[in-house]
Amino acid sequence: MQPPKSLETPVDVHDAPPPAEIYKPTPISWRLAILAVIVGIGLAAFYARETIGPHGQAVAGVIFFFGIVAVFSANLRAVNWHTIVWGIGLQAILAILVLKVGFVHTAIEGMGWVVQQMLNFVQEGSKFVFGNLYDPRPADAGGTWARLFPTGYAFQFAFVALPPILFFSALFTVFYHLGVLQRLVKLFAKVMLYLMRTSGAETLSVAANVFMGQTEAPLIVRPYVPRMTNSELFVLMASGMAHISGGLMAVYISYGANPVAVITTCVMACPCSLYLSKLFLPEVSKPETGGQSEMKMDKSPYVNTVDACAAGTSDGLSLALNVAAMLIVFIAFVAMFDALLSGIRPLLIWLHVFTVETAPAWMEGLSLSKMFGWIFSPVAFLMGVAWKDAGHVGSLLGTKLAINEHVAFLKMKDMIAGNEMSARSFQLAAFALTGFANFSSVGIQLGGIGGMAPNRRHDLARLGMRALFVGFTATLLNASIAGILLPSTAEAPSAATSTTGAETAAATDQKQAIPVGNAIPASSEKSQVAPSDKASTEKSATDKTSSEKASPAKSAPAPSAPAPSVPAPSAKGSTDKKSAAAK
Repeated sequence: MQPPKSLETPVDVHDAPPPAEIYKPTPISWRLAILAVIVGIGLAAFYARETIGPHGQAVAGVIFFFGIVAVFSANLRAVNWHTIVWGIGLQAILAILVLKVGFVHTAIEGMGWVVQQMLNFVQEGSKFVFGNLYDPRPADAGGTWARLFPTGYAFQFAFVALPPILFFSALFTVFYHLGVLQRLVKLFAKVMLYLMRTSGAETLSVAANVFMGQTEAPLIVRPYVPRMTNSELFVLMASGMAHISGGLMAVYISYGANPVAVITTCVMACPCSLYLSKLFLPEVSKPETGGQSEMKMDKSPYVNTVDACAAGTSDGLSLALNVAAMLIVFIAFVAMFDALLSGIRPLLIWLHVFTVETAPAWMEGLSLSKMFGWIFSPVAFLMGVAWKDAGHVGSLLGTKLAINEHVAFLKMKDMIAGNEMSARSFQLAAFALTGFANFSSVGIQLGGIGGMAPNRRHDLARLGMRALFVGFTATLLNASIAGILLPSTAEAPSAATSTTGAETAAATDQKQAIPVGNAIPASSEKSQVAPSDKASTEKSATDKTSSEKASPAKSAPAPSAPAPSVPAPSAKGSTDKKSAAAK
Protein backbone atom coordinates (compact mmCIF):
# COMPACT_ATOMS: atom_id res chain seq x y z
CA MET A 1 0.00 0.00 0.00
CA GLN A 2 1.26 3.47 -0.87
CA PRO A 3 1.58 5.94 2.04
CA PRO A 4 -1.39 8.32 2.28
CA LYS A 5 -0.97 11.55 0.39
CA SER A 6 -2.97 13.53 2.93
CA LEU A 7 -4.86 13.16 6.16
CA GLU A 8 -8.02 12.74 4.09
CA THR A 9 -6.87 9.62 2.20
CA PRO A 10 -9.41 6.85 2.92
CA VAL A 11 -8.46 3.25 3.60
CA ASP A 12 -11.49 1.43 2.22
CA VAL A 13 -12.53 2.68 -1.20
CA HIS A 14 -15.87 0.88 -0.96
CA ASP A 15 -16.92 2.69 2.22
CA ALA A 16 -14.90 5.88 2.09
CA PRO A 17 -15.48 9.39 3.42
CA PRO A 18 -16.19 12.16 0.90
CA PRO A 19 -13.32 13.37 -1.29
CA ALA A 20 -11.18 16.19 0.01
CA GLU A 21 -10.84 19.69 -1.37
CA ILE A 22 -7.34 20.88 -2.17
CA TYR A 23 -5.82 23.86 -0.33
CA LYS A 24 -2.40 25.39 -0.65
CA PRO A 25 -0.11 24.22 2.16
CA THR A 26 0.55 26.45 5.14
CA PRO A 27 3.84 28.35 4.70
CA ILE A 28 6.48 27.33 7.21
CA SER A 29 7.06 31.01 7.91
CA TRP A 30 3.53 31.23 9.35
CA ARG A 31 4.21 28.40 11.74
CA LEU A 32 7.56 29.81 12.84
CA ALA A 33 6.05 33.24 13.37
CA ILE A 34 3.22 31.87 15.53
CA LEU A 35 5.69 29.79 17.52
CA ALA A 36 7.96 32.78 18.10
CA VAL A 37 5.04 34.92 19.26
CA ILE A 38 3.60 32.42 21.74
CA VAL A 39 7.03 31.52 23.17
CA GLY A 40 7.75 35.23 23.55
CA ILE A 41 4.43 35.74 25.34
CA GLY A 42 5.16 32.82 27.65
CA LEU A 43 8.63 34.11 28.54
CA ALA A 44 7.34 37.65 29.02
CA ALA A 45 4.65 36.36 31.36
CA PHE A 46 7.23 34.47 33.41
CA TYR A 47 9.60 37.40 33.84
CA ALA A 48 6.72 39.81 34.51
CA ARG A 49 4.84 37.44 36.82
CA GLU A 50 5.15 39.75 39.82
CA THR A 51 3.53 42.52 37.80
CA ILE A 52 0.82 40.73 35.85
CA GLY A 53 -0.16 38.31 38.62
CA PRO A 54 -1.87 34.94 38.17
CA HIS A 55 -4.61 36.37 35.95
CA GLY A 56 -2.04 37.71 33.52
CA GLN A 57 -0.32 34.32 33.53
CA ALA A 58 -3.61 32.64 32.63
CA VAL A 59 -4.23 35.10 29.77
CA ALA A 60 -0.79 34.26 28.41
CA GLY A 61 -1.67 30.59 28.82
CA VAL A 62 -4.84 30.88 26.76
CA ILE A 63 -2.85 32.48 23.93
CA PHE A 64 -0.04 29.95 24.22
CA PHE A 65 -2.22 26.81 24.27
CA PHE A 66 -4.34 28.03 21.37
CA GLY A 67 -1.23 29.04 19.44
CA ILE A 68 0.59 25.76 19.94
CA VAL A 69 -2.32 23.90 18.33
CA ALA A 70 -2.24 26.38 15.44
CA VAL A 71 1.49 25.79 14.95
CA PHE A 72 0.85 22.11 14.28
CA SER A 73 -2.35 22.59 12.30
CA ALA A 74 -2.66 20.42 9.19
CA ASN A 75 -3.50 23.52 7.14
CA LEU A 76 -4.25 26.96 8.53
CA ARG A 77 -5.58 28.06 5.14
CA ALA A 78 -8.45 25.55 5.44
CA VAL A 79 -9.58 26.60 8.93
CA ASN A 80 -13.19 27.76 9.25
CA TRP A 81 -12.70 30.73 11.54
CA HIS A 82 -16.43 31.06 12.16
CA THR A 83 -16.26 27.74 14.00
CA ILE A 84 -13.20 28.84 15.97
CA VAL A 85 -14.60 32.21 17.06
CA TRP A 86 -17.97 30.82 18.13
CA GLY A 87 -16.28 27.93 19.92
CA ILE A 88 -14.13 30.28 21.95
CA GLY A 89 -17.16 32.43 22.68
CA LEU A 90 -19.23 29.47 23.87
CA GLN A 91 -16.41 28.24 26.08
CA ALA A 92 -15.94 31.66 27.66
CA ILE A 93 -19.68 32.15 28.18
CA LEU A 94 -20.03 28.78 29.89
CA ALA A 95 -17.08 29.54 32.16
CA ILE A 96 -18.40 32.99 33.09
CA LEU A 97 -21.89 31.66 33.77
CA VAL A 98 -20.67 28.94 36.10
CA LEU A 99 -17.88 30.80 37.89
CA LYS A 100 -19.30 34.32 38.03
CA VAL A 101 -23.11 34.15 37.84
CA GLY A 102 -24.54 33.26 41.23
CA PHE A 103 -27.64 31.29 40.33
CA VAL A 104 -25.82 29.25 37.66
CA HIS A 105 -23.05 28.44 40.10
CA THR A 106 -25.68 27.44 42.65
CA ALA A 107 -27.36 25.21 40.09
CA ILE A 108 -24.08 23.44 39.35
CA GLU A 109 -23.49 23.05 43.07
CA GLY A 110 -26.97 21.57 43.26
CA MET A 111 -26.00 19.01 40.65
CA GLY A 112 -22.96 18.18 42.73
CA TRP A 113 -25.18 17.79 45.79
CA VAL A 114 -27.38 15.33 43.90
CA VAL A 115 -24.32 13.31 42.96
CA GLN A 116 -23.18 13.30 46.57
CA GLN A 117 -26.55 11.97 47.70
CA MET A 118 -26.34 9.25 45.05
CA LEU A 119 -22.97 8.29 46.46
CA ASN A 120 -24.49 8.11 49.91
CA PHE A 121 -27.13 5.73 48.57
CA VAL A 122 -24.38 3.48 47.26
CA GLN A 123 -23.13 3.09 50.83
CA GLU A 124 -26.31 1.29 51.84
CA GLY A 125 -25.69 -1.46 49.31
CA SER A 126 -22.00 -1.59 50.21
CA LYS A 127 -22.80 -1.84 53.91
CA PHE A 128 -25.13 -4.79 53.32
CA VAL A 129 -22.56 -6.70 51.26
CA PHE A 130 -19.29 -5.74 52.98
CA GLY A 131 -20.38 -4.93 56.53
CA ASN A 132 -18.01 -2.65 58.42
CA LEU A 133 -15.47 -2.87 55.61
CA TYR A 134 -17.46 -0.23 53.75
CA ASP A 135 -16.76 2.43 56.43
CA PRO A 136 -13.65 4.50 55.56
CA ARG A 137 -13.74 6.84 58.56
CA PRO A 138 -10.90 6.75 61.09
CA ALA A 139 -11.70 5.55 64.59
CA ASP A 140 -11.74 9.00 66.21
CA ALA A 141 -14.30 10.12 63.61
CA GLY A 142 -16.71 7.32 64.48
CA GLY A 143 -15.34 4.71 62.11
CA THR A 144 -16.03 1.07 62.88
CA TRP A 145 -13.51 -0.89 60.79
CA ALA A 146 -10.72 1.55 61.62
CA ARG A 147 -10.96 0.71 65.33
CA LEU A 148 -9.08 -2.49 64.60
CA PHE A 149 -6.08 -0.40 63.50
CA PRO A 150 -5.09 2.15 66.15
CA THR A 151 -2.11 3.13 63.98
CA GLY A 152 -1.39 2.79 60.28
CA TYR A 153 -5.03 2.68 59.18
CA ALA A 154 -5.28 2.67 55.36
CA PHE A 155 -8.30 3.46 53.21
CA GLN A 156 -10.02 0.30 51.93
CA PHE A 157 -10.27 1.32 48.28
CA ALA A 158 -11.82 -1.88 46.93
CA PHE A 159 -14.77 -1.75 49.33
CA VAL A 160 -15.45 2.00 49.22
CA ALA A 161 -14.30 3.44 45.89
CA LEU A 162 -15.30 0.67 43.48
CA PRO A 163 -19.02 0.16 44.38
CA PRO A 164 -20.02 3.59 42.96
CA ILE A 165 -18.78 2.41 39.55
CA LEU A 166 -21.35 -0.38 39.62
CA PHE A 167 -24.19 1.92 40.61
CA PHE A 168 -23.50 4.70 38.15
CA SER A 169 -22.88 2.28 35.31
CA ALA A 170 -26.33 0.81 35.94
CA LEU A 171 -27.91 4.26 36.38
CA PHE A 172 -26.59 5.66 33.10
CA THR A 173 -27.55 2.50 31.26
CA VAL A 174 -31.11 2.94 32.51
CA PHE A 175 -31.04 6.60 31.44
CA TYR A 176 -29.88 5.52 28.00
CA HIS A 177 -32.67 2.93 27.74
CA LEU A 178 -35.27 5.54 28.73
CA GLY A 179 -33.92 8.04 26.19
CA VAL A 180 -32.91 10.62 28.79
CA LEU A 181 -29.28 10.79 27.68
CA GLN A 182 -30.23 11.04 24.02
CA ARG A 183 -32.47 14.05 24.67
CA LEU A 184 -29.81 15.88 26.68
CA VAL A 185 -27.21 15.14 24.03
CA LYS A 186 -29.45 16.47 21.25
CA LEU A 187 -30.03 19.68 23.22
CA PHE A 188 -26.29 20.30 23.60
CA ALA A 189 -25.70 19.39 19.97
CA LYS A 190 -28.35 21.75 18.57
CA VAL A 191 -26.80 24.75 20.30
CA MET A 192 -23.28 24.01 19.05
CA LEU A 193 -24.47 22.97 15.60
CA TYR A 194 -26.36 26.23 15.10
CA LEU A 195 -23.55 28.48 16.36
CA MET A 196 -20.42 26.63 15.21
CA ARG A 197 -21.73 25.21 11.90
CA THR A 198 -20.18 21.79 12.39
CA SER A 199 -21.66 18.54 11.13
CA GLY A 200 -24.45 16.81 12.98
CA ALA A 201 -22.55 13.59 13.66
CA GLU A 202 -19.44 15.17 15.15
CA THR A 203 -21.41 17.70 17.18
CA LEU A 204 -23.68 15.00 18.58
CA SER A 205 -20.71 12.84 19.57
CA VAL A 206 -18.99 15.76 21.32
CA ALA A 207 -22.15 16.50 23.32
CA ALA A 208 -22.45 12.82 24.23
CA ASN A 209 -18.98 12.88 25.80
CA VAL A 210 -20.34 14.99 28.66
CA PHE A 211 -22.31 11.98 29.88
CA MET A 212 -20.65 8.97 28.26
CA GLY A 213 -17.12 7.60 27.96
CA GLN A 214 -14.81 7.95 24.98
CA THR A 215 -15.79 4.56 23.60
CA GLU A 216 -19.48 4.82 24.52
CA ALA A 217 -20.19 8.30 23.10
CA PRO A 218 -19.52 7.21 19.49
CA LEU A 219 -22.39 4.73 19.86
CA ILE A 220 -24.73 7.71 19.54
CA VAL A 221 -23.60 8.17 15.94
CA ARG A 222 -22.47 4.63 15.23
CA PRO A 223 -24.16 4.33 11.80
CA TYR A 224 -22.18 7.36 10.55
CA VAL A 225 -18.71 6.52 11.92
CA PRO A 226 -17.51 4.43 8.93
CA ARG A 227 -18.24 7.29 6.50
CA MET A 228 -17.04 10.19 8.64
CA THR A 229 -14.45 12.50 7.17
CA ASN A 230 -11.08 12.35 8.90
CA SER A 231 -11.77 15.74 10.45
CA GLU A 232 -15.00 14.39 11.97
CA LEU A 233 -13.22 11.26 13.14
CA PHE A 234 -10.53 13.40 14.72
CA VAL A 235 -13.17 15.41 16.60
CA LEU A 236 -14.64 12.15 17.85
CA MET A 237 -11.27 11.07 19.23
CA ALA A 238 -9.99 14.39 20.64
CA SER A 239 -13.28 15.14 22.36
CA GLY A 240 -13.17 11.76 24.07
CA MET A 241 -9.70 12.60 25.40
CA ALA A 242 -10.87 15.97 26.76
CA HIS A 243 -13.86 14.62 28.73
CA ILE A 244 -14.66 12.04 31.34
CA SER A 245 -17.82 9.95 31.44
CA GLY A 246 -20.79 10.81 33.65
CA GLY A 247 -20.26 7.72 35.76
CA LEU A 248 -16.62 8.55 36.40
CA MET A 249 -17.56 12.16 37.04
CA ALA A 250 -19.48 10.94 40.06
CA VAL A 251 -16.68 8.62 41.12
CA TYR A 252 -14.10 11.43 40.95
CA ILE A 253 -16.34 13.51 43.16
CA SER A 254 -16.40 10.61 45.61
CA TYR A 255 -12.59 10.74 45.57
CA GLY A 256 -12.69 14.33 46.77
CA ALA A 257 -12.70 16.29 43.50
CA ASN A 258 -14.77 19.45 43.72
CA PRO A 259 -18.16 18.88 42.02
CA VAL A 260 -18.31 22.35 40.46
CA ALA A 261 -14.83 22.04 38.94
CA VAL A 262 -15.46 18.56 37.54
CA ILE A 263 -18.86 19.38 36.03
CA THR A 264 -17.77 22.78 34.71
CA THR A 265 -14.66 21.55 32.92
CA CYS A 266 -16.63 18.72 31.27
CA VAL A 267 -19.18 21.16 29.88
CA MET A 268 -16.51 23.66 28.79
CA ALA A 269 -14.66 20.86 27.01
CA CYS A 270 -17.52 20.50 24.51
CA PRO A 271 -16.88 23.66 22.47
CA CYS A 272 -13.17 23.70 23.37
CA SER A 273 -12.35 20.23 22.06
CA LEU A 274 -14.49 20.87 18.98
CA TYR A 275 -12.87 24.11 17.87
CA LEU A 276 -9.34 22.98 18.73
CA SER A 277 -9.91 19.85 16.65
CA LYS A 278 -11.11 21.97 13.74
CA LEU A 279 -8.07 24.20 14.14
CA PHE A 280 -5.68 21.25 14.17
CA LEU A 281 -7.35 19.23 11.39
CA PRO A 282 -9.72 21.51 9.43
CA GLU A 283 -12.63 20.11 7.49
CA VAL A 284 -11.72 19.87 3.80
CA SER A 285 -14.55 17.53 2.75
CA LYS A 286 -18.32 17.65 2.70
CA PRO A 287 -19.59 15.65 5.69
CA GLU A 288 -22.53 13.35 5.17
CA THR A 289 -24.40 14.97 8.10
CA GLY A 290 -23.38 18.56 7.40
CA GLY A 291 -25.98 20.89 8.91
CA GLN A 292 -28.12 18.04 10.24
CA SER A 293 -29.18 17.90 13.87
CA GLU A 294 -31.92 15.28 13.51
CA MET A 295 -30.24 11.98 12.82
CA LYS A 296 -31.13 8.37 13.21
CA MET A 297 -29.92 6.80 16.43
CA ASP A 298 -29.78 3.15 17.38
CA LYS A 299 -32.68 2.04 19.57
CA SER A 300 -32.05 0.74 23.05
CA PRO A 301 -30.94 -2.91 22.93
CA TYR A 302 -32.63 -3.65 26.26
CA VAL A 303 -36.12 -5.10 26.58
CA ASN A 304 -37.03 -3.10 29.70
CA THR A 305 -35.60 -1.09 32.59
CA VAL A 306 -34.72 -4.16 34.62
CA ASP A 307 -32.75 -5.58 31.72
CA ALA A 308 -30.93 -2.26 31.27
CA CYS A 309 -30.10 -2.09 34.99
CA ALA A 310 -28.76 -5.64 35.02
CA ALA A 311 -26.67 -5.09 31.88
CA GLY A 312 -25.29 -1.83 33.27
CA THR A 313 -24.35 -3.55 36.51
CA SER A 314 -22.50 -6.29 34.64
CA ASP A 315 -20.65 -3.69 32.58
CA GLY A 316 -19.82 -1.80 35.76
CA LEU A 317 -18.44 -4.94 37.38
CA SER A 318 -16.09 -5.49 34.45
CA LEU A 319 -15.05 -1.84 34.64
CA ALA A 320 -14.49 -1.92 38.42
CA LEU A 321 -12.33 -5.03 38.21
CA ASN A 322 -10.37 -3.45 35.36
CA VAL A 323 -9.88 -0.29 37.40
CA ALA A 324 -8.60 -2.22 40.42
CA ALA A 325 -6.25 -4.34 38.31
CA MET A 326 -4.91 -1.36 36.39
CA LEU A 327 -4.29 0.63 39.57
CA ILE A 328 -2.34 -2.25 41.12
CA VAL A 329 -0.16 -2.56 38.03
CA PHE A 330 0.33 1.15 37.32
CA ILE A 331 1.13 2.08 40.91
CA ALA A 332 3.55 -0.86 41.09
CA PHE A 333 5.28 0.36 37.93
CA VAL A 334 5.53 3.87 39.36
CA ALA A 335 7.12 2.48 42.52
CA MET A 336 9.54 0.43 40.42
CA PHE A 337 10.58 3.39 38.27
CA ASP A 338 10.97 5.57 41.36
CA ALA A 339 13.24 2.96 42.90
CA LEU A 340 15.33 2.79 39.72
CA LEU A 341 15.60 6.56 39.45
CA SER A 342 16.44 7.03 43.12
CA GLY A 343 19.23 4.46 42.69
CA ILE A 344 21.03 6.41 39.97
CA ARG A 345 22.89 8.69 42.40
CA PRO A 346 24.07 5.92 44.74
CA LEU A 347 25.14 3.86 41.72
CA LEU A 348 27.24 6.69 40.29
CA ILE A 349 28.82 7.24 43.69
CA TRP A 350 29.58 3.52 43.99
CA LEU A 351 31.17 3.57 40.52
CA HIS A 352 33.27 6.56 41.71
CA VAL A 353 31.86 8.80 38.98
CA PHE A 354 30.95 11.24 41.76
CA THR A 355 31.65 11.50 45.43
CA VAL A 356 28.96 12.18 47.98
CA GLU A 357 30.01 15.83 48.01
CA THR A 358 30.25 16.29 44.22
CA ALA A 359 27.12 14.38 43.16
CA PRO A 360 24.60 16.79 41.56
CA ALA A 361 21.93 17.95 43.97
CA TRP A 362 19.17 17.35 41.44
CA MET A 363 19.83 13.60 41.61
CA GLU A 364 18.90 13.48 45.27
CA GLY A 365 15.52 11.78 45.63
CA LEU A 366 15.02 11.53 41.87
CA SER A 367 11.57 10.18 40.96
CA LEU A 368 8.96 10.27 38.22
CA SER A 369 7.04 12.88 40.17
CA LYS A 370 10.10 15.11 40.37
CA MET A 371 10.84 14.74 36.66
CA PHE A 372 7.24 15.46 35.68
CA GLY A 373 7.36 18.55 37.85
CA TRP A 374 10.37 19.88 35.95
CA ILE A 375 8.87 19.17 32.54
CA PHE A 376 5.34 20.45 33.12
CA SER A 377 5.91 23.28 35.59
CA PRO A 378 5.94 25.89 32.75
CA VAL A 379 2.60 24.49 31.58
CA ALA A 380 1.19 24.77 35.10
CA PHE A 381 2.50 28.34 35.32
CA LEU A 382 0.62 29.29 32.15
CA MET A 383 -2.59 27.93 33.67
CA GLY A 384 -2.34 30.68 36.28
CA VAL A 385 -0.71 28.61 39.02
CA ALA A 386 1.68 30.42 41.35
CA TRP A 387 5.29 29.63 40.45
CA LYS A 388 5.96 28.16 43.90
CA ASP A 389 3.20 25.60 43.23
CA ALA A 390 4.01 24.99 39.56
CA GLY A 391 6.26 22.03 40.29
CA HIS A 392 3.52 20.24 42.22
CA VAL A 393 0.85 20.87 39.58
CA GLY A 394 3.31 19.98 36.82
CA SER A 395 3.95 16.66 38.53
CA LEU A 396 0.19 15.97 38.55
CA LEU A 397 -0.12 16.86 34.87
CA GLY A 398 2.76 14.60 33.91
CA THR A 399 1.33 11.75 35.96
CA LYS A 400 -2.03 12.15 34.24
CA LEU A 401 -0.50 12.14 30.76
CA ALA A 402 2.00 9.33 31.23
CA ILE A 403 -0.07 7.08 33.52
CA ASN A 404 -3.69 8.19 34.01
CA GLU A 405 -5.75 10.77 35.86
CA HIS A 406 -6.70 8.34 38.62
CA VAL A 407 -3.14 8.12 39.86
CA ALA A 408 -2.88 11.90 39.49
CA PHE A 409 -5.98 12.44 41.63
CA LEU A 410 -4.48 10.10 44.24
CA LYS A 411 -1.36 12.25 44.39
CA MET A 412 -3.43 15.42 44.60
CA LYS A 413 -5.44 13.95 47.46
CA ASP A 414 -2.23 13.40 49.40
CA MET A 415 -1.11 16.95 48.57
CA ILE A 416 -4.39 18.31 49.88
CA ALA A 417 -3.97 16.35 53.10
CA GLY A 418 -0.48 17.80 53.47
CA ASN A 419 -1.58 21.34 52.56
CA GLU A 420 1.23 21.50 50.00
CA MET A 421 -0.31 24.11 47.68
CA SER A 422 -2.68 27.06 47.76
CA ALA A 423 -6.42 26.54 47.37
CA ARG A 424 -6.32 28.22 43.95
CA SER A 425 -3.64 25.82 42.70
CA PHE A 426 -5.70 22.84 43.80
CA GLN A 427 -8.73 24.24 41.97
CA LEU A 428 -6.84 24.75 38.72
CA ALA A 429 -5.27 21.32 39.00
CA ALA A 430 -8.76 19.81 39.30
CA PHE A 431 -9.79 21.56 36.07
CA ALA A 432 -6.74 20.27 34.20
CA LEU A 433 -6.87 16.69 35.50
CA THR A 434 -10.48 16.06 34.51
CA GLY A 435 -10.07 14.31 31.19
CA PHE A 436 -9.11 10.98 29.64
CA ALA A 437 -6.03 12.35 27.85
CA ASN A 438 -3.29 9.80 28.50
CA PHE A 439 -1.26 7.45 26.33
CA SER A 440 -3.32 4.36 27.11
CA SER A 441 -6.42 6.11 25.75
CA VAL A 442 -4.95 5.89 22.25
CA GLY A 443 -5.12 2.11 22.41
CA ILE A 444 -8.54 2.16 24.01
CA GLN A 445 -9.97 4.28 21.22
CA LEU A 446 -8.29 2.19 18.58
CA GLY A 447 -10.03 -0.88 19.98
CA GLY A 448 -13.37 0.73 20.84
CA ILE A 449 -14.02 2.98 17.86
CA GLY A 450 -12.16 0.61 15.55
CA GLY A 451 -14.67 -2.09 16.43
CA MET A 452 -17.49 0.14 15.13
CA ALA A 453 -15.66 1.00 11.91
CA PRO A 454 -13.01 -1.60 11.03
CA ASN A 455 -12.38 0.18 7.73
CA ARG A 456 -11.10 3.22 9.66
CA ARG A 457 -8.53 1.50 11.90
CA HIS A 458 -5.71 2.90 9.80
CA ASP A 459 -7.04 6.44 10.26
CA LEU A 460 -7.59 5.88 13.98
CA ALA A 461 -4.01 4.67 14.45
CA ARG A 462 -2.62 7.57 12.42
CA LEU A 463 -4.65 10.21 14.27
CA GLY A 464 -4.33 8.74 17.78
CA MET A 465 -1.34 10.70 19.09
CA ARG A 466 -2.59 13.88 17.44
CA ALA A 467 -5.93 13.48 19.21
CA LEU A 468 -4.09 12.96 22.50
CA PHE A 469 -2.21 16.22 21.96
CA VAL A 470 -5.37 18.21 21.22
CA GLY A 471 -7.39 16.56 24.01
CA PHE A 472 -4.68 17.25 26.59
CA THR A 473 -4.31 20.84 25.38
CA ALA A 474 -8.08 21.33 25.67
CA THR A 475 -7.97 20.51 29.39
CA LEU A 476 -5.09 22.97 29.86
CA LEU A 477 -7.02 25.67 27.99
CA ASN A 478 -10.05 25.06 30.22
CA ALA A 479 -7.85 25.48 33.29
CA SER A 480 -6.35 28.71 31.91
CA ILE A 481 -9.79 30.22 31.37
CA ALA A 482 -10.72 29.22 34.91
CA GLY A 483 -7.45 30.82 36.03
CA ILE A 484 -8.57 34.12 34.52
CA LEU A 485 -11.94 34.04 36.28
CA LEU A 486 -11.04 32.62 39.69
CA PRO A 487 -9.88 35.14 42.31
CA SER A 488 -6.13 35.46 42.83
CA THR A 489 -6.53 34.35 46.42
CA ALA A 490 -9.12 31.61 46.21
CA GLU A 491 -11.44 31.01 49.10
CA ALA A 492 -10.50 28.07 51.26
CA PRO A 493 -12.38 24.88 50.47
CA SER A 494 -15.38 24.22 52.63
CA ALA A 495 -17.07 20.95 53.35
CA ALA A 496 -18.77 19.32 50.43
CA THR A 497 -22.45 18.71 50.42
CA SER A 498 -22.11 15.07 51.36
CA THR A 499 -21.11 16.12 54.86
CA THR A 500 -24.69 16.99 55.62
CA GLY A 501 -25.86 13.52 54.72
CA ALA A 502 -23.12 11.95 56.79
CA GLU A 503 -23.83 14.04 59.84
CA THR A 504 -27.55 13.42 59.65
CA ALA A 505 -27.14 9.68 59.33
CA ALA A 506 -24.50 9.53 62.02
CA ALA A 507 -26.93 11.19 64.38
CA THR A 508 -29.44 8.42 63.81
CA ASP A 509 -28.03 5.46 65.71
CA GLN A 510 -24.72 5.41 63.77
CA LYS A 511 -26.53 4.63 60.53
CA GLN A 512 -24.34 7.16 58.82
CA ALA A 513 -23.82 8.00 55.18
CA ILE A 514 -20.15 8.24 54.46
CA PRO A 515 -18.90 11.79 53.83
CA VAL A 516 -17.48 10.82 50.48
CA GLY A 517 -16.76 14.32 49.27
CA ASN A 518 -15.49 16.22 52.27
CA ALA A 519 -13.03 18.94 51.51
CA ILE A 520 -10.33 20.31 53.73
CA PRO A 521 -11.51 23.26 55.82
CA ALA A 522 -8.55 25.50 55.16
CA SER A 523 -7.64 29.07 55.92
CA SER A 524 -5.14 31.27 54.16
CA GLU A 525 -2.62 30.60 56.92
CA LYS A 526 -3.05 26.94 57.77
CA SER A 527 -5.30 24.19 56.59
CA GLN A 528 -6.66 21.61 58.98
CA VAL A 529 -8.00 18.19 58.19
CA ALA A 530 -11.61 17.32 58.77
CA PRO A 531 -12.40 14.01 60.48
CA SER A 532 -13.66 12.46 57.31
CA ASP A 533 -10.35 13.32 55.62
CA LYS A 534 -8.27 11.88 58.40
CA ALA A 535 -7.98 8.50 56.77
CA SER A 536 -6.05 9.86 53.86
CA THR A 537 -3.89 11.98 56.18
CA GLU A 538 -2.94 8.95 58.20
CA LYS A 539 -2.19 6.99 55.06
CA SER A 540 0.15 9.65 53.70
CA ALA A 541 1.87 10.33 57.04
CA THR A 542 2.53 6.96 58.59
CA ASP A 543 5.79 8.19 60.01
CA LYS A 544 3.91 10.39 62.45
CA THR A 545 2.66 9.20 65.79
CA SER A 546 -1.03 8.45 66.24
CA SER A 547 -1.40 11.35 68.61
CA GLU A 548 0.00 13.76 66.05
CA LYS A 549 -2.44 12.47 63.46
CA ALA A 550 -5.41 12.64 65.75
CA SER A 551 -4.96 16.21 66.92
CA PRO A 552 -6.00 17.94 63.68
CA ALA A 553 -9.22 16.02 63.56
CA LYS A 554 -10.08 16.95 67.12
CA SER A 555 -9.25 20.58 66.68
CA ALA A 556 -11.13 20.96 63.42
CA PRO A 557 -14.49 19.21 63.37
CA ALA A 558 -15.92 18.81 59.90
CA PRO A 559 -17.83 21.90 58.82
CA SER A 560 -21.23 21.45 57.28
CA ALA A 561 -21.26 24.20 54.72
CA PRO A 562 -23.32 22.90 51.84
CA ALA A 563 -20.92 23.73 49.07
CA PRO A 564 -17.91 25.86 48.19
CA SER A 565 -18.50 29.24 46.64
CA VAL A 566 -15.84 28.70 44.01
CA PRO A 567 -14.68 25.48 42.43
CA ALA A 568 -12.23 23.92 44.85
CA PRO A 569 -10.88 20.43 45.12
CA SER A 570 -12.13 18.53 48.08
CA ALA A 571 -9.92 16.39 50.16
CA LYS A 572 -11.75 13.30 51.01
CA GLY A 573 -11.01 11.08 48.16
CA SER A 574 -9.09 7.97 48.35
CA THR A 575 -7.12 6.15 45.77
CA ASP A 576 -7.66 7.33 42.27
CA LYS A 577 -9.08 5.02 39.64
CA LYS A 578 -7.97 4.13 36.27
CA SER A 579 -9.50 6.33 33.69
CA ALA A 580 -8.45 4.34 30.71
CA ALA A 581 -10.44 1.35 31.86
CA ALA A 582 -13.51 3.48 32.20
CA LYS A 583 -13.21 4.87 28.81
